This record gives sequence, structure tokens and C-alpha cells, in this order.
Amino acid sequence: MPYTALPDRRMPYDNDGTLVGYATNGLIYGVQGWADGTQRLEMQDEDWTAAIDNFGNTDWMIFLFFPETREITAFAAYGRNQQTTGPCFSQSLTGSADSTNGLDGTWETASLPGGSSYPANAYSWRESIKPISFTGPKRVLRVYFADSDGNDSNQLLYLHVYGEKAAGQTPDDVIFINHDDTPGGEYTACEDFGDQPLATTVVRQFRLKNASSSKTANTINIQCNDTDFAISTDNVNWVVTINLASLAAGAESPTYYVRCTTPAVGGLLGPRFARIVTTVASYT
Repeated sequence: MPYTALPDRRMPYDNDGTLVGYATNGLIYGVQGWADGTQRLEMQDEDWTAAIDNFGNTDWMIFLFFPETREITAFAAYGRNQQTTGPCFSQSLTGSADSTNGLDGTWETASLPGGSSYPANAYSWRESIKPISFTGPKRVLRVYFADSDGNDSNQLLYLHVYGEKAAGQTPDDVIFINHDDTPGGEYTACEDFGDQPLATTVVRQFRLKNASSSKTANTINIQCNDTDFAISTDNVNWVVTINLASLAAGAESPTYYVRCTTPAVGGLLGPRFARIVTTVASYT
């Protein structure tokens, strides 16, 4: 199935200000290294290429330090050792609203009502998404991987985390407004283009809204850098970048368009997860 809806908003922690740490024996030593941009991006994709390699023959942990407190609702994770083709790790997750280094603060173990994420095939990044339940929002998330046999070097292939910022966090922000499915409301899940055949085009609409109650958002840049997707201000001219001078507090942008064009007949189909990335230079 080439294009598929996800159950919630996947956190773009590779470029939203989140710091990603990792460690062997993480609860003893805390963060021992930091994932770079390439590693964070690899953690977010859908393939089985190692994002972080060679944790040694021990248990290990990934730390996510979010820039704000967030409601965490689901995850999908895959770790393995190099000598096996199947999954060989179990995961447990803990979260804290007040930790500063991944060790201090108050921690809660997440309830996993659907069980742990356990990949089994090429669609596991989608089929193995499991719900997470905490009693409240968290600022730091730890994901623990248990080594299966203690003999081989370990790898992290992907870690997808779903959710959104907690109420009241980052009040000066720009949000995406749904134009097609629930017109006028903020997106609560990814825009779904469906299972789209080869050599076809689908166009959807969206707007931006300045969620700030008091500040103007200045010099807004919207980008969509993807082979199959493009954006437009008029549904005629398709580009990768749109610039908007400003949005007053509470104001919405004009209607914008996003187009998905699948490859020509004979091309390869597969899951696509394009992003529209919006940055604001300042709020005044």
C-alpha cells in the first residue's frame, strides 16, 4: 500500500529541537553520546538501515529530550543484533516531566495497553505502532532495549514517536488547518492521500494559522522537499517553497495546496511520508 494514514501525529524530533541521546547501561551512566542529524533522520524513516550501530553486547537506552512538555500517545521501535534477521529486543518506556539529564527528576513507567512494538515484516513500521499511556505529559522519554543473547553488537533501526505538545506549551506557534476532511480544525493526524495508483495526481488544501494570542508571526517560510509532492499558492504553479511576510495573532493564511504525483506506470510503489516544514523568523 503506497500511501497510508498514520494513527496520530508523528513527532519530527529530528528537526524540531529535540535532543536525542543514547547509552549502554543508561540508568547507570546516563547519556553517553548524542545522535547527529543523519542518525536522527535515519531513526525516522521506514527502512531497516541501522540508525545507530554497535551498542555492544549489553542493554541500551535512547533518550529524547523534547523542547517542551508533550502528550505522548504511541510509538514504533525496532532494535536488533547484527547476527539475526528478526527482532530480538523488547522495549519499555519511561517518561519524566522534570528531568534535566535523563537520570534526575520523577519518572513514570508507561502503560502499553497494546503491548510492545514488535516488528515482523517490511510493514512493521506501520503495523507495529503501539499506544502509550502516561498519567500526564512528559518532557523526557526513555526507550529501553534489552539485549537478547549478550553476544552480538546491537543496532537501532528506527524509533517513531507519536503525540503533540501539551496544552499551554509554546503558545506562540504556527499550526496547520485542515481544509478537506474537517474544515477549519487543526490537523490531529497526518493528511492521508490514500492508496494512490501510479501516474495519478491528488491535490489537497491547507492553511496556516498563527496560534499566538498576542504576537505577530514574521517572515514565515513553508517548504516541501520531496520527489512526489509539491506545494502551491494557486493550484497552478507548483513549487518547493512558499514565503509569507506575516500573520497577525489568531490570523489564518490564504488557502495553499499540496499535490501528490505518483511515479509513471512501471515505477515502484511504496510508503511515502512527505513533510511540509514551516519556520517563523520571529514573533513581535
